[in-house]
Amino acid sequence: MQHNKISPAEAEHVAKAVEQENERASYEALIDYVVQSARDAQMFCTGESVEAAREHLCQTILS
Repeated sequence: MQHNKISPAEAEHVAKAVEQENERASYEALIDYVVQSARDAQMFCTGESVEAAREHLCQTILS
């Protein structure tokens, strides 16, 4: 059986990509929680307002 070895630089690159992906997923989960909490507290009048707030948060935090 042959094992493919990757260089330390490639391993570091993969590790950073995974870390960024996990960080992004964490932020998205936080945004979803905030939006759902606001919806539950009836801070928004319509579903469109909730989605607009979510999009704004995503653009602000994830960019």
